[in-house]
Amino acid sequence: MGIKAVVMAGGKGTRLRPITYSIPKPLVPIAGKPCINYILDSFYDIDVRNVIVTTGYKYDALINGIMKAKHQDQNILFSVELEAAGTAGSVKLVSRFLDDTFLVGSGDILMDFRLKKMLDFHKKNGAKVTVALTTVEDPSQFGIVELRDDKIMRFQEKPKASEAFSNLVNAGLYIIEPEIMDLVPRGVPYDFAKDLFPKLLSNGIDIYGYKGEGTWLDTGRPNDMIKANQLMTEKYGLEFNNPNLSGHLIMNTIYGKLSASSIVGPSYIGYGVTLGNHCKVSGSAIYDGVEVGDDVIIENSILMDGVKVMGSSKIINSVVMNGTSLGKMCEVHDSVLAPRMNLQENSRVYNLALSPEMPEE
Repeated sequence: MGIKAVVMAGGKGTRLRPITYSIPKPLVPIAGKPCINYILDSFYDIDVRNVIVTTGYKYDALINGIMKAKHQDQNILFSVELEAAGTAGSVKLVSRFLDDTFLVGSGDILMDFRLKKMLDFHKKNGAKVTVALTTVEDPSQFGIVELRDDKIMRFQEKPKASEAFSNLVNAGLYIIEPEIMDLVPRGVPYDFAKDLFPKLLSNGIDIYGYKGEGTWLDTGRPNDMIKANQLMTEKYGLEFNNPNLSGHLIMNTIYGKLSASSIVGPSYIGYGVTLGNHCKVSGSAIYDGVEVGDDVIIENSILMDGVKVMGSSKIINSVVMNGTSLGKMCEVHDSVLAPRMNLQENSRVYNLALSPEMPEE
């Protein structure tokens, strides 16, 4: 059957609320496709055709979203957890399907890695576990590692700036031999970084570290989500250089239907988008069926499917979710607007997350 993979996609994405009140974090759109599809594509590129996705929160929406966007010949099995099992615990639940070397990745982190070299590295070293690593400027929100001669010496979770011994972090992507899962207990929450990996080190089992090749970003906050759209549009968009279109752009609507607007990359334009006269779009993602009136400014923002923006409005550093409407001369700065809201003419929204919904516990 070939090598298999597990994608962990059961978290609630609390830092992305109110966005994740409506959609599970792995489905947040990034340059035209769900976040989780980048890691699914990375697996597909090394001929991984059999994937297990572990899920819990809003599992029905997650399953439907993945099935719509996956490769036709990629087989996906879903494991729905009634109670949180932890990262290693969720893989333990499906371990009977994993009888050879397998990969594990996180579906709610933007991970667009080239994995062939990492897999070769794992096999060459006869490793039991290989952890993908990446560097970050601020390691205080991540688990850092000390690496020596390609082996991880120790882990430290979310260190204070004064205590961080490295900016090399665990990227949440692993290659594992199946016998390692025998060390994970059943029936209790169990985590890879906090529980299993320290146990392996204390038992004298080497954990290899491999510096990942590609794009990696934790999309945990709305600003990260905006940055992710910009990064992937910059990476995969075409470069334009004319008065109305400039920078890296992904254009799914013919520019002739976008009127006399200016679009500056990195920007993503979905299908069926209409822009009025003299609009200015920069560093933004505008998804399918969005309608924008005249003289609208959209900077460093995301407008999801079906958003309507009337003339002379401004949207800056913000996320506007599906089906929300803004009246004339509205301004939205550094904010998140939940789905199907209706902002009246001349509304002003600054530094707010507006949502009529409550958290699902």
